[in-house]
Amino acid sequence: MQDRFSSTRRAALAALIALGIAPARAQQDAAWEKVVASAKAEKELVLYTALAGDPTLKAITQAFTAKYGVAVNMLEGRGSDIRERARVEQGANRFIADITYTSEGQARLIAREDKTYVPHEATPMSRGLSPKFAAMTSNGLFAPVMTIPYGILVNTATVKPEDEPKSWADLSLPRWKGRILLDDTRAIGGGYLMFFAQWQAQGLGEKFHEALAANEPVMTRDLREGPRRVARGEYQVYIPYILSDIGNQKGLPVKAVIPSEGAPFVLYGNVMMRSAPHPNAARLYIDFLMSEEVQLMWAKTGMGPTREGLGDKIPADARAYANARLMGTTDPDRQEEGLALAKRIYK
Repeated sequence: MQDRFSSTRRAALAALIALGIAPARAQQDAAWEKVVASAKAEKELVLYTALAGDPTLKAITQAFTAKYGVAVNMLEGRGSDIRERARVEQGANRFIADITYTSEGQARLIAREDKTYVPHEATPMSRGLSPKFAAMTSNGLFAPVMTIPYGILVNTATVKPEDEPKSWADLSLPRWKGRILLDDTRAIGGGYLMFFAQWQAQGLGEKFHEALAANEPVMTRDLREGPRRVARGEYQVYIPYILSDIGNQKGLPVKAVIPSEGAPFVLYGNVMMRSAPHPNAARLYIDFLMSEEVQLMWAKTGMGPTREGLGDKIPADARAYANARLMGTTDPDRQEEGLALAKRIYK
């Protein structure tokens, strides 16, 4: 009897909750329709990004315009140049950009130091983010879109399959001495990202980097030439390697390896500019980039999605990279500490 009574109460409670939720959701939907209508009336938005020349980003902006009739005027450049341009414009009360597409670490750093980024209201697509990325939206500043995972590039002509490194830890073995090309860990970039993530990772840490440094890796800051030098056989390994770039090395004797400990990564997303001249178009664009449609456009290139439930929808040739286990990323609040340690270890 008690169970039956409890079941009845639960059913009644569920009905009451539903009655309260339905109107609230209807109000949210109506409010969002107003945002969409206002965005279409604004007709355009201005996007700043340091992800210069990326064909997927261009395709995404074209898809957005085709869907909503809102033009995206994109300004590309070096991260430092984009940041300075925005700082100068806003300092002069010239509000031109609506959105910046950047990394999560840079977003936090610039929001704190330059005050050019501001929080935005939540959008419908943010509800589909996986928990680890949804947590990053709690302050409304950053809207996660995709991850760039890093691994190891190996020359298959000079390294036998049984000798290929399966983990980051493998690269600390003496057999790799003088055979590693390493993106400079002592300057902001992929090498430092890898260094910081591994420094914080259980089982690697400072001791791993001391052992890696003892193998006398050759430092480089030429991101494009690094993989080519490994393909030519100058070095057997290049680290860290953007896993999704393997398509650019088709036909060459190289292989991308996802280390067993996981892939250090950069998280990219959108931030709203202070006093954005097209605020509704900006919110609509932020929402669009968190949609399944856009997430799959990135995932097809090997970039990691931030939404849940896309695993099996990603093409087989890109699935392993897009779904790579993530290790960690940088923390701008500890940047000076990390760089100082990297400079001490890699002299």
